[in-house]
Amino acid sequence: MSDKPVSPIEAVAPAGAIAPIQPATGVRVPHPSGTPVEPHHAPAVVSTVAPLGSAYAQFVVDPASQDVVIKIRDATTDRVLIELPSPAVQAADKSLREYAKLLERRRAASQSAPAAGDVQAH
Repeated sequence: MSDKPVSPIEAVAPAGAIAPIQPATGVRVPHPSGTPVEPHHAPAVVSTVAPLGSAYAQFVVDPASQDVVIKIRDATTDRVLIELPSPAVQAADKSLREYAKLLERRRAASQSAPAAGDVQAH
């Protein structure tokens, strides 16, 4: 991640009512060969464990790392359906950042400490 500050943006109008996702009908998905594929033979573009129904995305910025976490929530129960990156990836990222900070401190300490053979003048 960059250490550049993030400029604030102007406020935006609140979103309207949540509209349910409608299935696309009669869509021809291009095949890698360039030939259109009929809808019932089209490859899956997105796959979920369960139908999303009415859901919305919540974007959360971690104040410590400035990383963005995307949570897909059920609009009825407010339960998190999907979290990206996953909590396991977030934990690994945090551990790696802490380890990098430890290495930086050790490097700084070793550069500021006098070498074993150095003699200080009085």
